[in-house]
Amino acid sequence: MHQTEQNIRRRHELELAGPFVVVLAVLTLIAFIIPLRPETSMREKRRLHEFPAFSADALLSGEYFDGISLWFSDTFPGRETLLEVSDRIDALHGLNRNEVVLTQTAQNDNADLDALLAEAEAAAAAREAEAPAQPAVTQAQTPAPAAAPTPEPTPEPVADQNEVIEQWAGLNGEDEASIYGDLVVIDGTIMSRLGFDQTASDHHAALMNQAGNALAAKGIRFFNLPAPTSVGVMMSSELMAEMGSADQGKTLRYMFAQENDNVGKVNAFNNLLAHNSEYIYFNTDHHWTALGAYYAYQAFCETAGFEPVPLSEFTEWNMGEFVGTYTYSVSSRNLKKDEVIALVPPDNEDIHMEVIGYPAYTSVIVDETEAQPNMKYNCFIAGDNQLTTITNDRLPDAPDCLVIKDSFGNPFVVYLAEHYHHVYVLDYRKNFTAVSTVAEQYGVQDVILVQSVGVSQTRQALPLLDNLMK
Repeated sequence: MHQTEQNIRRRHELELAGPFVVVLAVLTLIAFIIPLRPETSMREKRRLHEFPAFSADALLSGEYFDGISLWFSDTFPGRETLLEVSDRIDALHGLNRNEVVLTQTAQNDNADLDALLAEAEAAAAAREAEAPAQPAVTQAQTPAPAAAPTPEPTPEPVADQNEVIEQWAGLNGEDEASIYGDLVVIDGTIMSRLGFDQTASDHHAALMNQAGNALAAKGIRFFNLPAPTSVGVMMSSELMAEMGSADQGKTLRYMFAQENDNVGKVNAFNNLLAHNSEYIYFNTDHHWTALGAYYAYQAFCETAGFEPVPLSEFTEWNMGEFVGTYTYSVSSRNLKKDEVIALVPPDNEDIHMEVIGYPAYTSVIVDETEAQPNMKYNCFIAGDNQLTTITNDRLPDAPDCLVIKDSFGNPFVVYLAEHYHHVYVLDYRKNFTAVSTVAEQYGVQDVILVQSVGVSQTRQALPLLDNLMK
């Protein structure tokens, strides 16, 4: 009797497991149908890992099978839908792992910014007066990277980073001014409002000091370049105040006042503002254009002690129409059109790129002329990846640098190849090893953090940097 009950129970378990086994078998079969595997992720706006090329070295080192595993998991049929379902389930629990909204912060301290800034700059002046004279980070004993030789280049004016700018002209809503939550449409351009958060700013400045101190102890220079967002640069100062956005120039000054001499402070805001009548930000996307990134590069060179390569030395490459991430979040029909125009380095034939998981991409500017309109920002270093290595064969004796960045850094790092032999690029959203450890591992002389100002003003985003800035 007991044996009969066991047999019945087993048959019942098999009956229950049968459908699961069938579904698993079907999914396994589907998984191996190559034509069903996607090549790009529209949701993440990136290319998915390619099937690795075979070589004896890759086989012996294990990289070949690691590459197959990455390809298999990254290109699984229906992956986009499965991720969407996962996010919706997480949202029911109050979780949202894949999105950090860098817009108006929950705690908006705009009204207190002037008083806090005055206090912070007074404290910084007092510290400087009391501290013994010592070389700043830009004077560290590091061999100065050599700029690419050009035939007697004409220096281009760069706005004074220390100038205090209180008012400026820009988009003023003369043709259109509509509000869609934190997004606003001003004269055909979509922008995301951004407030000032004292707690987040203080935390961010402390992280910069932490990283600067750890790197200085190893003889490595550290530069902090917060990338201003379009609302702070393209909108007139008068309308920006009316819209409830903070003055990003003041926000940067507030954070920089709390950062010590081990942090090279790059204020790209003033130079971008000097060019806000040009096409330096996209109209339908949150990123700056290659031209905007160039003006930030000029500010970096001034801080780091380099001579920037003149803009005229770069060649424009128009990738065609671009549809940005904000396009479908507003109902306005009068949006200005976008196109992605890359700036190809003057010595591009000497610059080579390696991207883990993407052996086909070897140039810092990738041909995206035939890509979907919303994917064309990936022309800059093939988009966001875990590790990208850029090498300029013409500068074998130049130093190396490590760039920690978000997607604002993609067009920016292209210009750095004009001054460094190796440029190692890590996306901080995909790397969790301390910066000082990675910098020492690669033997670099400089570390550069390039991230949106929105990161410093969004408390939810700060944990991305907490473990990294050590």
